[in-house]
Amino acid sequence: MENFLRDPMPEEASKLISSFYSQRSLCVRGPYDTDYAIFAGLLTKYFKGEIGVSFNSQCRIGLEKREIGNFLVVEDKEIYIGNTSFTSLLPLTVEDLVPILAGISSDSILYRRKLSDWEVNLLRKAENLGVTWEKSLKIPGYKDVPLFLSLTYSLDPFVPEISGNRENSLKLVRELGGNEFTKLEELDEGQLNTLIFKLISLIVKINPKVSRDDLLVDRYYFLSYDFLELGLVSLYTLDRLGYPGLLDLTLDPSLFITAVQGYREALAKGFTYDVREEKGRYVVDTQLQSPLLVYVALRQLGKVKGNKPVVVSDGGKIITSRFFGKQDTS
Repeated sequence: MENFLRDPMPEEASKLISSFYSQRSLCVRGPYDTDYAIFAGLLTKYFKGEIGVSFNSQCRIGLEKREIGNFLVVEDKEIYIGNTSFTSLLPLTVEDLVPILAGISSDSILYRRKLSDWEVNLLRKAENLGVTWEKSLKIPGYKDVPLFLSLTYSLDPFVPEISGNRENSLKLVRELGGNEFTKLEELDEGQLNTLIFKLISLIVKINPKVSRDDLLVDRYYFLSYDFLELGLVSLYTLDRLGYPGLLDLTLDPSLFITAVQGYREALAKGFTYDVREEKGRYVVDTQLQSPLLVYVALRQLGKVKGNKPVVVSDGGKIITSRFFGKQDTS
């Protein structure tokens, strides 16, 4: 069947998912990642009958991520949706907008891909619900926090000598004529161009193909929530609190405020990293206590390859992620 793939059909998959709500019982299986966890949480939130959520058990409904793309599988029927996230197939409401944005963003970050046409169209439709967008620098939370902190928080893109380094980030801002209180929006065109040039000059050391278009991109916001930062926070939450923690955020989106604050506090402390291969896995000595975020960063640095698990060692404490290991059986 996979040799005869046609164009992705997310609209057909979305319509089929909408029909699930009328069923009396449901069992859904998917991969242990943020996209599926948020999808399952939102499905659970509105389903009136009995529902089971699994990460590896056999169910009548399966959400599968394969090398060639994503599939919605219902018994013997498969619907190919390309790289589109499963979260984006759910009904778009203002109440669930924050977790939907988090699901889409985290999936694109984790799997190192651009947004699909379906996702971009969804974000543009969400303008009716209060989403705003602008062309701006791809660094998280720049509307809320000083520029040097936004640079410190940046993991996608990962900027050598800047990401996780408060001192170097502040030094860069001061070289532009700013200080510890300067925000991105306060830079004039010349300062912004200088900043982009300096960031590219650092990133090019690990990615010779990086360009201005990789840093100056469409940026989406809803209220005070940054689309990019929501994705990073979701990955962090899945590692630190597991599926129950991400489920809580999905069922009560107001909790994302606290999650964002906790994420920023963790990143603001700064971090270093040292990578070594050990027994078929990458062990990373770092203060960044999230194997998924470490994986995202090190993929860009070219320091991790293939499907080997990434584990964090912080002061001798080993931190793992179920994303890399044996799937949950719940």
